[in-house]
Amino acid sequence: MPRVVTVRSMQRVVGLLALALVLFWIIDSPQSAAATVSSILAILASFAASLVTFVTALF
Repeated sequence: MPRVVTVRSMQRVVGLLALALVLFWIIDSPQSAAATVSSILAILASFAASLVTFVTALF
């Protein structure tokens, strides 16, 4: 009887592959990874500030 591949098991495999790629990227080029994370955090901070400004303008 063939083994059925479920969505949950595929999600686990894809998640582990993504984690492995991220870890490889961090180990291979830590400066680039740190710069990317800093950029993402700056974008999130800007988004949060814009959201606060919007909510403040409503009230």
